[in-house]
Amino acid sequence: MIIKKTNLNKLSNFGKDNSYLSIVERKKPRNSDLFFKDLLVQPISISVIISKNLAFRDIKKILDKTLSLDLKNNLFYNYWIKDMSNITGVFSDTIQEQKICFNLETLRGCKRYHIDNVPMRLLVTYYGKGTEWLHPDACNYLAYNNGEKNNKIIKKNAEKKYLNNWDIAIFKGKKYSSEGKGILHRTPDAALGKPSLLMRLDSHEYLT
Repeated sequence: MIIKKTNLNKLSNFGKDNSYLSIVERKKPRNSDLFFKDLLVQPISISVIISKNLAFRDIKKILDKTLSLDLKNNLFYNYWIKDMSNITGVFSDTIQEQKICFNLETLRGCKRYHIDNVPMRLLVTYYGKGTEWLHPDACNYLAYNNGEKNNKIIKKNAEKKYLNNWDIAIFKGKKYSSEGKGILHRTPDAALGKPSLLMRLDSHEYLT
C-alpha cells in the first residue's frame, strides 16, 4: 500500500492512483491557534450535507449559528471558512460528487486503529494532535482483523506517524475496493478527551 505526499492541485487524482494515503503538507497560519483556543471554549459537533458550488455559504451559515459574535468578527474567521470550502471543492472533484458530508468535531474518540468503512475520507486537524497512522510494515493486519487491541496491532511503536496541524490527508477506506485494504489510523492519545478540532469529509451517503 503506497503512501504519497502531494500538492493540493493534484489531490483530485487520488481516486485514480495507486496510493492508499495521500498527504498535502501545509504550514500552519500565524495566529491560528489563538483563534481556535477561543473557539474551543464550547464544544462543536456538526454533520451536514453541503454543496460543492455553495460550500463557503453552507459552512458559514451553520457556523454563524454556532459561534460567538467575537469569533465571527475575527478576520481569521472567513479565512478559515474559505480554507474549508476550498478543500471541500477538491474532495468533491476527487470523489466526483456535487454534495459532500461535512463534519466538524471538537471531541474525538476513535481509540482503536481502524480502516474507515467508506470509499474515501478526507481529514484535517486544525487544532490539537493530528491523526496517528501506521505504515503497513509497522502493524499486524491479522491482529486488526481478529479484533485485537492496539498493543497487538502495532509492531513498532517507534514508527507511529502523525499528521501535522493543517495537513490534508485522504485515506482510501474498506469500501474503496472488494479487498478492504487501507492504512490503519486512530485518534492519538494526546487528543482523546481533550479539545481539538477535526474536519472530516465523506461522500454525502455517509452522513452521521
